[in-house]
Parts: sequence; structure tokens; C-alpha cells
Amino acid sequence: MKGRMLLGVTICLVLLAVVVGYSLAQAPESDVEPAAAMAADAMDDKIPIQGRLTDAGGNPVNGSVSITFRLYDVASGGTALCSDIDTVSVSAGLFNAEMDACTAVVLDGRQLFLGLQVSGEAEMTPRQAIYAAPYAWGLRPGAIISNTNASGRGIAVWSRGSGQSGAALWAENVGAGGIGVWGVANGTDAAIVASNRGSGMLFKGFGGDGGEDEFRVNNNGSIESKADSYVFISGSNFIKDQSTDTTRWTAHDNGSVDLYSGGSGSKLIDIPITLPGVLYGQPVKVKSVTFYYGCHDGTKGYIDAVWLFKQNGVGGTVTITTDATDRTSNTAATFTLTPTSNNVLSADQGILSIAIRFQFADDANYVRYGGVRLQLGHHDLY
Repeated sequence: MKGRMLLGVTICLVLLAVVVGYSLAQAPESDVEPAAAMAADAMDDKIPIQGRLTDAGGNPVNGSVSITFRLYDVASGGTALCSDIDTVSVSAGLFNAEMDACTAVVLDGRQLFLGLQVSGEAEMTPRQAIYAAPYAWGLRPGAIISNTNASGRGIAVWSRGSGQSGAALWAENVGAGGIGVWGVANGTDAAIVASNRGSGMLFKGFGGDGGEDEFRVNNNGSIESKADSYVFISGSNFIKDQSTDTTRWTAHDNGSVDLYSGGSGSKLIDIPITLPGVLYGQPVKVKSVTFYYGCHDGTKGYIDAVWLFKQNGVGGTVTITTDATDRTSNTAATFTLTPTSNNVLSADQGILSIAIRFQFADDANYVRYGGVRLQLGHHDLY
């Protein structure tokens, strides 16, 4: 059996229909969605195919015939990307069929070829190349979409229907070097504009360490980031707990101090800290506090307790974390405390204070206090 396929004309008509939909999406900026986007149902994903079948003698075929349609990305050989078997009615050799087994994963803009097999016979040759209408070139990979109308969009994308939570436009680059989206503006307006008229976020950014979102811009303009911030307070930023204390010190040009007791027993110092309780519109969370220190002689002078406090907004005191471990290292050392409660700051709670208690055997030994580091994050995310 022989066949003559009129596929080229049909495919052109289909792609021209797509182009018409795209031209409607370029209407001037408006709160009213275009008519194409207002349709209740999405465009059907079937590919119409027309052809003419004849027998070996060139006589037109009549009756019902089983035809297998296949799409390939090579002109010969290879493996079918998708296939569909239909029983079609043939009259005077002419038939109409619909191929509905292919998805957008296959129809992604690459060059495709249609193979046709009638009943149990071998697939016809040569395969029919599928070409696009000239205006449809603007939709193939690497296309440049241009709009010279100052009041119109270059491209507009809508996601419609109930329960659709996926993105209207998804841009992804899986190559080692490249970008998913690039925005360039040569004027006074923004390169990228996002609007969410519901309660969802404006932007979510994902990294490669597990799929969670590392960056958010919320609907109210607040910003959340998985990236932590760090605040350092040098050792010289302290005050004696009591003005009558005999505590004395020697300051160094690197910000650390050597603390002496002026005798024996315990001594307290306080380190006042003021932090932004809200950063980029989001509450701040104290995730850890690290202490830098070293002892002249850990058996005669050492740290035996530390506290981290915050004001509750009306002058009261809330303990964020405390530790009563003896810190006796004779070399430069650190230790870190990780709060588990009371560590979320707010618009009226950003005043913190650290207290450190030292034990001294005499006034000849000292403890070198280098400073502290606070690790900060956002409460709502992490």
C-alpha cells in the first residue's frame, strides 16, 4: 500500500493557530485578561493529520484501516518518541486522523519527522518532516520575541483553572554554565515585574542543596533568606557588672582584653548588644552565640558561667540561654551555645546583653576575652 500525506498543510494551520493566540497576549497592559485566556478549557493537544492512501497499483483505498503514527527526531532509523494507533475511515483514498499520544516534552521545538505504518505493513518511507509556519519560528528554542509597541507586553503567560498551584511560567537551565532567566532593561522601568493579587509570595528562589527555597520575597514586600547573618562584638565592648568591682583589664589593639580580678573570687562583666529585632520585614532569630577566649592559667583563672538575656520590650528580662561549664583552655579557644527558646526577636525586642562570670585564684592571672559572635536567621523560615 502506498500513501501520500498532506501533513505539511495541516501542521502549518495548527501552528498558525498558536501564533494567533500569542498575538492576543500582546495587548496593552490592563487588569482585564484577553479573550484567549478567558476560555474555560485549554486548547486540545491533538495533532490533526490528513493523507491519501493508495494500493500498490495506485488505486485509492476505501474502508476502515488501522494506521500507526510515530514521531521521531531523525529522518530515518532511531526510536519513536511517541506513537498512536487509530482505526481511520478512508474514502477515495482520503482520510483524517488525530494523533493524541504526544506531549509537550516531545513537541519542544526540535525538528521532528512523522512515520506512518498501515496495518501490519512496513513503515512508509521517507518520513514526513514537520515544518513550522514562518511566524511560529518565534516559539522555537532560542527564539527572539520582540515587541515594538511601547504599551504592550513582549510575552504574557496565564495559568487558569481551579486548583492550579503550579507556575504559569517555568524557566530552568540544567547545563553547567548558563542561566534560567535573564532580565535586562534599558530605561527607567524595572527589568522584571512580579504581581500576586492573592496571598502567595512574589518570588521563591531554590538552591541545589535539597530543594528547599533559600530566598523569598513575600506579598507584603518582606524578605526572607536562608543565608545567615553574623554580628561580632569585640572584647573591649564590655562594662563591669558593678561600678565598685575591682575588675581591671589591659586592652589590645586587636579588640581583645586581658581581665584581672584585683584579688580572688568571682567577677562579672556585661556585654550590651543592640540588634535589629526585625530585618527586611521579618523577625530575627538568634541561632547561636560563640565566645572567643583564652586563659593565662586555666587552673587559676577561667570562665565558669555565661548568660544571654533580652529585654522583653518593657524593661523586663528574659533568659535566652545559659551555660555553667568551666572554660579553662590555656590556648585561644571558642565555645558555642545554641538557644532553643526565647530566641526570636521582634519589633520591640532587640536589646540583648551577655553576662560572663570569671573565677580567679589571685590578681596575677588573667583571662583573655576576645569577643563574641552572634549567628542570626529568620524565624519564619529556619
